[in-house]
This record gives sequence, structure tokens and C-alpha cells, in this order.
Amino acid sequence: MLSYIAKQKILRRVLYFFLVVSGLIYIFPFIWMVLSSFKYLEDVLAVPIHFFPPKWYWGVYYSAFNFPGYNFVRYFVNSSIVLVFAVLLCVALSTTSGYGFSKYKFRLNNVLFVMILSTMMIPFQAIIVPLFILVKKMGMQNSYQGMIVPESLTAFGVFLMRQFFYSVPNDYIESARIDGANEYRIFWMISLPMARTAVLALVIFHGQWVWNLLIWPLVLVSSPELRTLPQAIAQFTGVYFTPYPEQLAISVVACLPLLILFIFLSKHFVQGIATTGLKG
Repeated sequence: MLSYIAKQKILRRVLYFFLVVSGLIYIFPFIWMVLSSFKYLEDVLAVPIHFFPPKWYWGVYYSAFNFPGYNFVRYFVNSSIVLVFAVLLCVALSTTSGYGFSKYKFRLNNVLFVMILSTMMIPFQAIIVPLFILVKKMGMQNSYQGMIVPESLTAFGVFLMRQFFYSVPNDYIESARIDGANEYRIFWMISLPMARTAVLALVIFHGQWVWNLLIWPLVLVSSPELRTLPQAIAQFTGVYFTPYPEQLAISVVACLPLLILFIFLSKHFVQGIATTGLKG
């Protein structure tokens, strides 16, 4: 009979094996995309498929960023502007809303929260037409504001911050009130610093959503100068052919900001998920 320690070692090794296999399955498309971005067009379309490039196309990234009719540096800047302002607005609105729902008892508190939460069940495609009409009447069509404002608040962000602020002890808040601090100072100086991990988790969640958003910019933006990176990649085709190596190269570049963001904030991301009660 195996001892308890031996069984735990075997179980741990089996678990690590499945984790490694799962990780390889998820990372394989990205590795394939990176390697294929260094292939020539005929090698990308070759049958049988070559995993490694038979001939390395080292100038593909220079060619992609200088492709006629496309200004990917400008598209990268556009996506960055939308990302920064949409995430900042989302953090500001979600933290204040979540704090209000968790720490203030007012009439119809739960009803309003359920109404906000129920919007998560509505697909974005179902509201895109009335949203476009609303944005157009507000004069924000074909503008940065039109891309930023509709993406500045999510029901998930309100839910995430509400769940975290529930874990903040009320004793801290009551002590600050006794000391004469007003509600704004309590939120800014006490509650918000304690919610740093949840805020960083929200930054990652909402950042990847805004950065990868395709349908809304396609509907809203008609000016080539205001294209976002996903929109430009979707429309990145030649007259008689699609430049797949250049398209893959731009896709690799588009993945880098979120990858870097997650690498630097991954520790806080895990802590934020654990402390908000969203872990499975």
C-alpha cells in the first residue's frame, strides 16, 4: 500500500502534467502565429504545413508597418487612447458605484443592483443599433468620444468592485467618520487604497475587452485616421490578395500590450479575483 505522502506526490505530478498540457494547448496558437509571421506568403499557404519557416522573412514587420494605404502606427495610437481613457473612466465609475451599493443602505438598493447586473445577459449585438442612434444624436459619431464613452462602464465592473468593498470592514469607515472625515475622504483615503488588487484586476479585464473590441469601431468609425488596431487588422487586405505574413506580424504586435500588462499585474490579478469572491 502506498503511503499518504506517496499518493500526494503522484497526484501532484498528474496535476502538473495536465496543467502543462493545458498550457501548451492554449499557447500553441500564439507560438504558431509568431513563427508564421516570419514566413513568406507561399510558405504560409503551403501544403503540407511547415511549423518553422523554411526561409525566414526578417523584413516582415518593417513591411507591415509601411504597407501602402495603412498607417498602423496611427492605429496603435488610436487604440491606446481609447484604452487609457475608457479604462480610467471605467475604474472611476465602477469603484464609486460598487462602493455605494456595498456601503450605503438606501431604498431599492438591491433592485437597482439587480437591474444593472441583468444587463450582462444582453448581448452587445442586440443593443448596437440603438446605441449607434444614441451616439449619433449626441454628435459623437466618428470620434474618440463615441468609442470611449459607451465602453466606460460595465455591469461586471460594478459587480466586481461591490463584491470587494463588501469585504472592507465597516469599523474603519465608522472610525474615520468619528474622527470627522467626510464621505469623499473616506472613499479616497481609506476604501480605495484597500481595493488596489480589485482595481488592477478590473484594469486587466476591461483593458483586454476594450483593446480587442472590433464590432463597435467598425460600426461607428468611417474615417481611416480613427481606425483602431483590431479594425485595421480586419480590413487589412490587398487588392487581389491578402498579405498574410504582414497581417500575422501586426497581430503579434497587437497582442504585446495586453501580454505585458498581464505579466506585470498577474500577481495582483490573482489576488483581486481571490478577494472578490469570483474564484471557482
